[in-house]
Amino acid sequence: MGARTHTRLGGLALAAPLGLVMCSSGAPLEHASDPDASAAVHGNHVGGSGGSSGSNAPGSGDDGSASAGGDSGSAATPPPGSEGGVPATGSPASCPASDVGNTPLGKDTPDATGTAVDAITYTGVGAAGSYNQVVSSTMAPTCVANTCNKVPKSVSGPLVPFNEEMTMVFSGPMDLYQVAAYEPAAGGYSRVAYWDRCTSEGLAFVGNKHWYTCGGNVQSYVSPDGTKESATAVLFGGHLDAGVGVNVMSATPCAGTAAGTDCGFSLGLALHGFAGDAAGSKIFATKLRMPVGNVTPAYWILPAQVVRSSQYGCNCRGEGGQGGCGELDVAEVLGGNTATPAHPMQATTTIYSFQGVTNGGMSYFQRPVYETATFLVIFDAPSQSIALRRLAATDFDFAATVSSAKVGAWLAQAGTTRKMP
Repeated sequence: MGARTHTRLGGLALAAPLGLVMCSSGAPLEHASDPDASAAVHGNHVGGSGGSSGSNAPGSGDDGSASAGGDSGSAATPPPGSEGGVPATGSPASCPASDVGNTPLGKDTPDATGTAVDAITYTGVGAAGSYNQVVSSTMAPTCVANTCNKVPKSVSGPLVPFNEEMTMVFSGPMDLYQVAAYEPAAGGYSRVAYWDRCTSEGLAFVGNKHWYTCGGNVQSYVSPDGTKESATAVLFGGHLDAGVGVNVMSATPCAGTAAGTDCGFSLGLALHGFAGDAAGSKIFATKLRMPVGNVTPAYWILPAQVVRSSQYGCNCRGEGGQGGCGELDVAEVLGGNTATPAHPMQATTTIYSFQGVTNGGMSYFQRPVYETATFLVIFDAPSQSIALRRLAATDFDFAATVSSAKVGAWLAQAGTTRKMP
């Protein structure tokens, strides 16, 4: 984890959660990304909420962007006469600004090794064990003797610790078009949260943007471009510049911020994550591109308690082979020569928890630079597995329900299988 020490926030005013906001879609919100010859360091996701540790070596450079200022933004409102909202059934209504993601901007050049896959599955996820959970932190007046108080938390069962509330984290350069979270329901899975560039329901884009004394940042709502703090939830615009990071939480506020409450110890804006059903089964779906910039992009998933306590300071993550409360790198583009045509095309995956650390081995996903991809992450408690699937832009419709048959077909898809230690 990174070396930045985060201390306790005093007095962030929490705004009402984002329930449903809409916008009138005009011209596509495409952003051209000029190739850059800079190199990014493996595992160093720079950005406000970004920061998968990659190798998880101490001092690997994970950091949150410091933002001393704030931007209240402006909540988008429905156009006159709009009925608005995400349909109760079927696919989301057309959003021109997000639909543009279905149109390739060019042709992606396959990685030189030609060994990319569309399916990687981690098996044997979940075992009896423990991790150190944050229960409080203390900020000394001198900003020197800060403490991070943790106690061991024993867990067991399928998917642990990924059966708990999770958050999706994105670090630019990236163009997002659709995001959804699903949980098991009768006959399949039901959508519980959805976002595109016109509509947002049941979730909020947040990040480590709230500045507090002693040089740290904690969670807040973010501006439409993800670069600054916002006092209220606003509609995220879909584009992340290089080095800008955000994460996605439920729109539901936590009832408490102390150990033992519904969300446990929290700093800053305390929102629930996405837990799924009682066993932790859930699906995250994201449609995105990873353009070329002066750093390499990444999409990963963290326990919600990590970002609520202090993502880069006091948290339940471990170091190196001791992954603590967990992290799943879904598609991380490693550092290297980012100049066209030699920019890296491999999006790697790694999973960390108290069980240990493993990765995709020699398998990886093709980085979607000009051609949009949809990534599915299926947390499946019955099979004790986490399935990562890369689909084409239009192969998933983000409908209100997904049948058990479809989910079963994705789980059965041939690809790379990696067993947890």
